[in-house]
Amino acid sequence: MITPELRESRHGNRICRQIHKLKKGWMLHLCMYLSLILAIAIVATKHSKCSRTMACEDEWIGLRKKCFYFSSDTKNWTASKRFCSSQGSELAHIDTREDMDFLRKHAGTSMHWIGLNRKQGESWKWTNGTIFNPWFEISGNGSFAFLNADGVRSSRGFIDIKWICSKPKF
Repeated sequence: MITPELRESRHGNRICRQIHKLKKGWMLHLCMYLSLILAIAIVATKHSKCSRTMACEDEWIGLRKKCFYFSSDTKNWTASKRFCSSQGSELAHIDTREDMDFLRKHAGTSMHWIGLNRKQGESWKWTNGTIFNPWFEISGNGSFAFLNADGVRSSRGFIDIKWICSKPKF
């Protein structure tokens, strides 16, 4: 015979089982919701990292697809080249008139090493090995090029002057 207490107990167990099922469903929805939030956060983080690599670092100045670093210190050409390499860059390459105008403006009246050099009797080459297409004049008889307010000149590379590094933004 089913007593009222037993009936309440059975009814109570059913209610407990239903509450337990609801809790499981709620937990499943919560887990799905948290997974979605985590996925969005991961995508947003990857996107923001991409954005950061597109911008130039603190002391670097951007122009189109390049970042430039203007030193405040002075070194000879070889030491300047070594510094740029340590920064994952090269002594500045000047590919366009816009690059030239930008660099001259930011260099001011100071002399800055750039990434052109030559061996005696050979053509000027950029530090990455490509031959210079002489779209601007390099005056002087030296083997290492520098930029100043008057344009690009050459030197034997032994003097300590400022330098400009360049690297792609991406």
